[in-house]
Amino acid sequence: MGDRRGACIDRYCIEKFLAAHQESIRGHVAEMLEDDYTRRFGGQRVEKSDVLDIDQTNPRRTITIDLAQTSMAPENVFDCIICTQTLLFIYDYTSAIRSLHKMLKPGGVLLVTIPGICRRVPREMMGGADNDWWRFTGCAAQRIFGEIFDNENVVVETFGNVLTVTAFLYGLVQEELTQDELEYHDPDYELIIGVQATKQSAR
Repeated sequence: MGDRRGACIDRYCIEKFLAAHQESIRGHVAEMLEDDYTRRFGGQRVEKSDVLDIDQTNPRRTITIDLAQTSMAPENVFDCIICTQTLLFIYDYTSAIRSLHKMLKPGGVLLVTIPGICRRVPREMMGGADNDWWRFTGCAAQRIFGEIFDNENVVVETFGNVLTVTAFLYGLVQEELTQDELEYHDPDYELIIGVQATKQSAR
């Protein structure tokens, strides 16, 4: 995967997306698996932080939740939810998105990243499981999230170019590309898709 030699190329895109939307990371924030991005990009704007995970052995978990079980999700809790590279592991990702929508307060913001062009996740990185289900496109993300949040409340961004996609597939790392190469955007090569979805405020 290249991460042992340096920073993964897809993480450059993910972190660029979060940095661009860091003002939305405020108040009561939830993040999947850990709270590293909450602390890094939210800073003093974060009043309370929770870590969501289905895995009860995760020592950083504060709330145990199966996102596919929307009826069990708490309602109107969070001002922001950070959900990076998670939906690909959930077969019923539509229910997961409905759970994320349900958990947001009115006016709350969901920040999601999902993979576009990439290799399958090795089983050893999933604890031996085989739960790598999905890849997405920008237009698919707009439709999927638009059906739940309404299109006017969804902003989709894509990141990548033919070089970064190829480099990522070959296992190169950020340090082996130039800043200009990492920054260049070609909409025909979607390495990472970022979604900012806002829950409709109460009227």
